[in-house]
Amino acid sequence: MRLAAKLVLISALLLISTIQPAMSIKVLDYYSFQLRGDLPTHIAVESQERIWLSLPSRMEVVLFMPKTGEMIAVSLPGLPSKILYYEGVVIVALSNAKSVAVIDPNTFEVKTFEFRANVVDMYPTKNGIWLTLPDIPQVVLFSPSEMRVLKELNLNVATGEGIIAESDSGLWVIEKSYRSLLLVDTLSGSIKTYEVGNQTYLVAPAKDGGVWAVTVEGYLIRITRDLKLVEKVALPAGTVVAPPLLSTDYGSVVYFCRPRNSAGEVFDGNVEEIRMGLASPWHPTKGPNNTFWFIDITKNAIGVVTISKPPTIKVAGVEKLTDKDFRVFAEVEDREGDLMHVMAVVEQYVGGKLIMNSTFEMGLVQGNRYAGDESIGIDNGIAMVKVVASDAVGNVVYFRAGNITIKDGVITNIELKKGEEQGTGIQIYILISELLLLIPVVLAVFYVIRRRKKPHKRK
Repeated sequence: MRLAAKLVLISALLLISTIQPAMSIKVLDYYSFQLRGDLPTHIAVESQERIWLSLPSRMEVVLFMPKTGEMIAVSLPGLPSKILYYEGVVIVALSNAKSVAVIDPNTFEVKTFEFRANVVDMYPTKNGIWLTLPDIPQVVLFSPSEMRVLKELNLNVATGEGIIAESDSGLWVIEKSYRSLLLVDTLSGSIKTYEVGNQTYLVAPAKDGGVWAVTVEGYLIRITRDLKLVEKVALPAGTVVAPPLLSTDYGSVVYFCRPRNSAGEVFDGNVEEIRMGLASPWHPTKGPNNTFWFIDITKNAIGVVTISKPPTIKVAGVEKLTDKDFRVFAEVEDREGDLMHVMAVVEQYVGGKLIMNSTFEMGLVQGNRYAGDESIGIDNGIAMVKVVASDAVGNVVYFRAGNITIKDGVITNIELKKGEEQGTGIQIYILISELLLLIPVVLAVFYVIRRRKKPHKRK
């Protein structure tokens, strides 16, 4: 048993040494594809198992299944450029054919709709897809289900991708000089102009009908619907954002930078960024479950990044139920909504020595409040209580809730700690139950090593 205990401790120390600080941005995976030298230019995510890629050199789009590597090619009557997955169909801009292709992802049937000029940019909304036709110049709202144009706006729209965004019935468009933002009320048709003061080249929707814009000076600015500059964030030196700029559902902005091989998130005026080695992110797009996908032209692969901050434990405490029973409670919030577990950890000490510990799941009571009940197991001593919360991508945060004083088998006092001790990372008591499963494996390794060390008899 002594050997087993030592192995648990050694394994715990080895695992703890691999724990990384909690970051909002994480690279989840890379999926290699084989296209005989042909590089895709754009990507659309139908689901985490079905990814669509544009291949202009072949006049095709390819359905790629990342887990199996299977590919299915669909021929098109023009050169594909930007691609979207929208309301159960795949939309492809055909850059040399003044049209878009609408593909049924199940039957691979292709329909086309022709416009008066080439489609350069596309932006999906609940009412249809906004398309830019800068050669006319015009922006149109197109319905793939009805295969018709719902609205036409004569605007001096810039040429490029990532230059339009809709936010709460307001359509933001970069004007052709790249120095002005046009705000179109999609209900009334009225147009307002905001002068940036310098060139801007990408936009993304912001909260309350506003817009985020990237300037050539290296700033990310936020403009409100009443045309006021309310935020100006300096991006890291040397950042050139790859189109498009992407918004999350909770108010942050995600960007990718090819020259610096990086991905970043801007939230509440702060920039958090990771470097992705030699990866060169190309034409990122938003996928399900707070994932962002991109083409990596240096690896012939597709990269997947997740954006997820650790949960926040707003408050935690302990309250007495009976002489031997107590309740642990906590208020836990999670920005992205991917909270997985809220646990209570109780360590019971006698004379300063840990005698026993327990871990139990806390249930959701109401709103963001969690609670769970437990009983004391010692006659005299202290029970220290912590709350631990974790999310779907492995972020962990803990909060010291309080200490329970026990005398003659009865709870005599509860001292609340008010979060004096908080932090992120996985604690050793969370690992213990899983480390016990490693004992047979480690014993087997030690057995093999010992056998190899025995001297062989010479014949």
